[in-house]
Amino acid sequence: MNPLWMLELMGDGASNLLRHKLRSTLTLLGVVFGVAAVITMLGIGEGAQRTVLREIEGLGLRNIIVDSVRPTDVRPAQPATQGQYHVLHYGLTERDAVQTAAVCGHARLSTAHLVKQNVYYKGERIDSHTLGVAPDYFRLFSTELVKGRLLSDLDNHAGHRVAVLSETVAQSVRAFGGGVGDKVKIGRDYFDVVGIVRISSRRSTDLTLLPYRTAKAAFGTTTIKRESGGMAFTKTDIGQLVVHVADETAIPATAALVRRTLQINHEDPDYAITVPLDILRSKQRTQRILNLVLVTIAAISLIVGGIGIMNIMLAIVTERIPEIGIRRAVGAKKADILLQFLIETVTLTSLGGILGCALGFICVPAASYWTKWPGIITPFAVFVSIAVAWVVGLVFGMTPAIRAARMNPVEALRYE
Repeated sequence: MNPLWMLELMGDGASNLLRHKLRSTLTLLGVVFGVAAVITMLGIGEGAQRTVLREIEGLGLRNIIVDSVRPTDVRPAQPATQGQYHVLHYGLTERDAVQTAAVCGHARLSTAHLVKQNVYYKGERIDSHTLGVAPDYFRLFSTELVKGRLLSDLDNHAGHRVAVLSETVAQSVRAFGGGVGDKVKIGRDYFDVVGIVRISSRRSTDLTLLPYRTAKAAFGTTTIKRESGGMAFTKTDIGQLVVHVADETAIPATAALVRRTLQINHEDPDYAITVPLDILRSKQRTQRILNLVLVTIAAISLIVGGIGIMNIMLAIVTERIPEIGIRRAVGAKKADILLQFLIETVTLTSLGGILGCALGFICVPAASYWTKWPGIITPFAVFVSIAVAWVVGLVFGMTPAIRAARMNPVEALRYE
């Protein structure tokens, strides 16, 4: 097939469409909006998927996280008498850690001590959760050092009163004029701020991290809460247990062992197990379904645009019946007529696809602003949108093209 002839047909098709600018423009809008909708839907879906992935990766895809949770029906470990106190003992214990380490010999364990005390800076309360952690805790999660330093083995063994703040907590401290080198008050004790970290995981962004041994020595495992008529004591040995598995394929079996061990040791549901890998796979399945639904909705716009294309091409075929007769009379074959009108249709949809991509590049940031989800335009989204526009042009332009190709030359020449 001669490329010059193809270019000539495309030029003829463009000039024929320009004869009726308003009609062609209105038909073009269906394709433009359809392509823009596809790009926008795919862009927002991709941005949402990457955001979820980043947050889940912040938990560590090879981690199994067990948190102590106070159940509503927890029973006191020591019965209360009149005028005395009672102790509510719940959550993870040292026995849980030892047995979990024994049954999960291939995994690495890290424990965190939950400090049930408020954090203050210059008398102002800071919204934060406080954990006592070992230095390897930072390596188990997606943690980036922003300023200062992390906790060290020396801090942990020597019991240094130092603290590392998450970026969100540091912003609250900086709002009152503080930062690295200042002191924060936790309970009744003061700690030097030595570092600021950025934590990707949304579930634990407001954190104040202390050396594990320091936290346990300073605050113990029992917390006092004053109640009417006396005081209530709550006791939690371990606030959080992180099981890190080197082999990703071993995570399901390891998680089952952890659940079984805790079920044997605990009658009350005073713990919560989080498996980031399971969450990721569930989110990915949900996201795939959501993307399919979004693209299907956007494809409806393209189908409507395709119907408009078929309508205008049928009108063009009717208007150009004498021309078709002349072309057939001078030797044009049915395939030539068919190809001529298909090229005109593809020219129209190609222009609509290009304009739709340009509109999509505008719509994605606008949609991101309103939905608060980052929009990411990928080459795949652009390719899919253009390809779908071409397919729509071919499918809906085929019927008018076939009708033109099947016309009787004699009747076409006599048409008025």
